[in-house]
Order: sequence, then structure tokens, then C-alpha cells
Amino acid sequence: MTKKRPLTMRISLNALEHLGMNLYSNVPAVLSEIVANSWDADAATVSVTLDKASETITIEDDGIGMDRDDVIDHFLTVGFKRRAEIGELTPKKKRKPMGRKGIGKLSSFSIARVVEVYTVKDGERTAFRMDRDVIKKRISKNDSDPYEPPELKDWPKSLKKGTRIVLSGLSKKLSEMTVAGLKHRVARRFSIIGAKFGFRVLVEGEEIGPADRGYQNALEYLWVYGDQAETVGLAKNLARKAENRTATLKAAAKKAGVEITGWIGTVGQPRQLQDEEGDNLNRIAIFMRGKMAQEDILDEFGQKEIYADYLIGELHCEELDTDSLDDIATSSRQSIKQDDPRYQAVRELVLGELRYIASRWSDWRREDGAKQAANVPEVSTWLDALEGSTKKKAERWVGRLNVIRSESDTDKKELLKASILAFESYRRKEQLEKLETIHDESLPQLLSIFKDIDDLELSYYGQIVKLRVGVIRTLQEKLAKDEKELVLRDYIFDHLWLLDPSWERARGTEHVETTVNNFLKEDTKKLSKTEKKNRIDIGYRTSSGKHVIVELKRASVSVPLDTLTKQIRKYRDGARKLLEKTGYKNWPIEIVCVLGKQPPEYNTATGPQGVQKSLAAVDARLVFYDELLTNAQQAYADYLEAHVKIDKLWSVFQAIDDFAPPTS
Repeated sequence: MTKKRPLTMRISLNALEHLGMNLYSNVPAVLSEIVANSWDADAATVSVTLDKASETITIEDDGIGMDRDDVIDHFLTVGFKRRAEIGELTPKKKRKPMGRKGIGKLSSFSIARVVEVYTVKDGERTAFRMDRDVIKKRISKNDSDPYEPPELKDWPKSLKKGTRIVLSGLSKKLSEMTVAGLKHRVARRFSIIGAKFGFRVLVEGEEIGPADRGYQNALEYLWVYGDQAETVGLAKNLARKAENRTATLKAAAKKAGVEITGWIGTVGQPRQLQDEEGDNLNRIAIFMRGKMAQEDILDEFGQKEIYADYLIGELHCEELDTDSLDDIATSSRQSIKQDDPRYQAVRELVLGELRYIASRWSDWRREDGAKQAANVPEVSTWLDALEGSTKKKAERWVGRLNVIRSESDTDKKELLKASILAFESYRRKEQLEKLETIHDESLPQLLSIFKDIDDLELSYYGQIVKLRVGVIRTLQEKLAKDEKELVLRDYIFDHLWLLDPSWERARGTEHVETTVNNFLKEDTKKLSKTEKKNRIDIGYRTSSGKHVIVELKRASVSVPLDTLTKQIRKYRDGARKLLEKTGYKNWPIEIVCVLGKQPPEYNTATGPQGVQKSLAAVDARLVFYDELLTNAQQAYADYLEAHVKIDKLWSVFQAIDDFAPPTS
């Protein structure tokens, strides 16, 4: 009986660490290396199984497998030059092999401590177990000593053909991994998976297909190089027909001595390039022999234009992996050597295409943006009503809104409404300029111009009122959450019309406001910690010839009358003292106490009238949040009810708010 050759692996510790344990950082990348080996082994099917209970990953193929000599000379020999010794094509299916240096097998140690291999060829079975920790320990003693992995006695009955690899002692939790996510990530690393290439890859029994890349439906515009019928067919939501750039690029590529195929596309919104697994798809990947060789080339160009945030693509160049030339891949096998002349040629070609795409993207987005806005009948009618240069400018600008980056459809709608108001204002300006050419007897024309100006003012105020109704609702939400005085103070301080529609920031009062605010700030420093916590926050404004001090309390707090009057008197007297040094000293002071609950004295002999009388003596009055919001909401609701009947632009703005672009 012939003595079996012992299974041995010779590898230095340094090589193991750099080419094995540190080669990859994620499961999909490691699986891709194993799947690539299955392709090289002429496999028709590769199955990936995740056992979350035992925390193992099993990859099995039906390829030609390995006999004992193959295992020793090829699998366990790190640096085995596969193409030089076996040939440029695989023996059965005549595929171009992906492997080159024989180090991809070590990638398993990036995520697994233990790798078990079961392989059969021509009826000869070989099974062994490799332990990363044992290997490290062995070769740390003597870097030249071989590692002999122990052979396994038990053979899986279901394995009749090919190779099975079991990864255990994983550094990544399988519980965090989904089948759909794994399919997406593996699909994006290969272009040769599917029936077209006779190479099936399954994850948990689910077959991976081109559609599993998961981004084709997000494509809005597409530029193709070569036959890309598959990608075009999967891109169901293209806004325009894919532009074929094959002839243009082919001529330039021929001069550079390379050939590039594939596609570059843009999506409708940058957020569509963030997938569910958290991967950033805003990239252009380079493929060689059907496998991703560089995950992203886009980042190298440093494109600052907006369009770059919408880009995604897959480009293939076989000349980057020619057997007769030096290996272009880096030792990590995850990128390409950037100083290689072949890569530099590809880089220049891609950059030229990106310049072209940038221009086309801007033009198409503007044109399609105008069409999309015109899909709202009211907006289309408004555009048709414009004349001359104003109409042309409006159409161009409305289209440009589609080029402005915004993750929110609501933001774009608000911008469209603001644009309509701006152009209406511009149109009125043009009409005012016509006044100089109107004859004295043209009274109807004159009245028409002034009426248009009144209508525009009406539309402006209508939008202001609509925004104010939104402010009222927000304040209601804050009160429902019983938010602190500081939050309520800042909110009401910025929306003083909530207290009185006539209260707005008056010009020329900034110095007085600063002085009083400094007084309040200095006064606060003197308070104890408890006093600071319970202190009423004060906002100060001048309006209609008087000073207004506003004190607020949380909606859930009931403040005793004595506490209120002491605080009111203190701040009123402090304000008067400061105002003596200004030109505003004779203005009266009004103090408004905004409360959520009635003071306790409301339910005593003092009663509501007694409380109001006591506060009036210190120039103060009470306002309750409920009363405040009810009055404000009713007043603006009544206004809007009457307003919509006479505002000519109201229906246009409402139609914009209600419009939802069609989805497939």
C-alpha cells in the first residue's frame, strides 16, 4: 500500500497575519473569495448555509474537487500560481479563472478561527481541519516549520462531489446577518452569477440573481457601454431611455489600449444609495473577469459637483487582468495598483465620461423638473399665464429646482411655492414699469395693475397665516408634552403674535432689549439653585409705544398669586430703573403672565376677579395657554376660510402640497 503524503502547510507568521487574518473585514468579502474558487473549480452550483445556533457558515460546491495531491500542492501551498501551472482556462467549462496568487483561501481566517475542508475528486476523499490559533502558535516557535492540519475521520454523507468548507469560531455574529443582506452583498461582487453563465449561487436555498444587487430600480438616468440589456431591463424607473455611449468610449479606449464595458447611472435621491445594511452605494466599481476588483474609483476623482452624490456604476475591463502582464491587484486583493499604466488609462477614460455625464445630468434634471412641476395642472396653468421673458425664466427656474439637492419632497414643494411668489412679484414689477407708458385715458388698465399688486399681497399674507396655523399646532404639541419654561419661552419669544397679532419685533429697540436682558441675566446670578429652577423666564419686546414683559410657566404648574406679584414687581421695577436712562422711559409697561393652570386663589374668596385686580395693580394680566391657542387658532381659521375664496394662488399652492409624483 502506497504511503500517503502528509498534509503540510508552509507559511510564515507574517504572511498569515497580512494575507489571512487581516485580509478582509467582513463576511461577504470572505465568501466572495470562496465563491471565486468555486468558479475556478468549474462548479455549476454553490450553496451557502448559515447555522445561527452553532455559529457556523458552510459553503459547498459541485466543482471538480481536489484529490490529495491537489490539496497539498495547490490548496495548502500559499502563493501557488494557479494560471501558470494549470492553464489560462479551466479544464471543463473553459472559464477564465479568477484566482491568481493562491492566497484567497487564507481570507477565511479573517472571520473564522477554524476552517474545515471536505473535498472529493474521482472518488478520492480528503478532509482536514485548520485552526488559526494552532497555526500561529506552531509557526511562532519556528517560522520555517510546516503546519500539519489534522485529518478528519467523519465524512458528510451528503457530499458526493466537489468541496465543502465549514467556517466556525466566527468573529462576526450571524444573528446580525440577514439572508437578503448577504444576497445583496455577494451579488454586487460578481457579474457572472446566474443561468446566463451557468453559475448558480444560493444562500439558505435562495438563489442569487442580478436583481439582488438591489439598486437598479433606483436608477433615474443611465449611460451604458456595450451590451447592458440585463441592467436596462432591471431599471424599471428610468426617467429617460438609457443613453448608449459605446461608440464614443470605444474609440477613446482603443487609443489607450483597453476596452471598457458596463454602465454608470444616477438615482433620483442620494438617500437611495444607502441600503438597508448600511452600505454606501455611491460608488463606481471596477470588475475584472466577472469579479469586483476595486470597490470604488469615484472617490479618487474628488468630484465636488452635486451630481456626484447621485452616481453609481459598474465598469468592466479585462485588460486589467491579463496573464502575460504583471498582476495589477494589490496584496490585499481588494483594490488595484493605482500607479499601473493600465489603471491610469482607465481612470482618464472614466473621468472624461463623468464630465460628460455631469453636463447631461444637469440638463435632464432641469428639463424633467419643469415637466414634473407642470404635471400639477394648477402650476401648468400658472406658467401658461406668464408672458415673454418672465415665462422663460420661470420655466428654467422651476426646472432648476430638480437639480437642487434635497432629501425632502416637502422642502422642494415649499421652494416651488416660494418661487411662484417670487415670479409673481417680478411680474408685478414689470407691470409697474408699464405705468410710464399708460395714457391718462387708460384707467381700466391702470386699475388692473393695482389690483394685481393687491392680489399678490393677499397671497403673501395667506401663506404667512398658513405657517402661523402650523406654529400654533407645534405649540399645542409642546404643551401636551409639558415642556419646560425655557423651551416655551424661546418658542413664544420668536412668535410674539401668539400673544397678540400686533406684537412683532420693532426696529430700533435692539439696544433696549439687550440692556433689559442683561439685567435679567445679572439678576439670575443672584438666585439660589432652587430659585433658579423655579424662576419664571422673561422675554422682552417693545410694541406700539409700550414695553411688554412676558412671564411663562409650564402648563402643569399652578402659581400662587403672591409668588406672581412678587416676581412681577421685581422685574417691573428693575425694567423701569434701566429705562430711566433711555428715550423710552415714559412708555408704559405691560406684564403678561402666561399660565397653564389657574392660581390657587381662583377657588378661594379672592376669586378670578380678585386675582385679575391684584395683578392689574402691578401692571399685569393673566393669559392661559388654552385661551391663547383657541383664540389664535379660531382667528386664523376664520381668516383662511374667507381667504381661500379670493386668493388666486391659493389653489396652486394647495395643489403643490397635495401632489405626489407617480410611483411604479
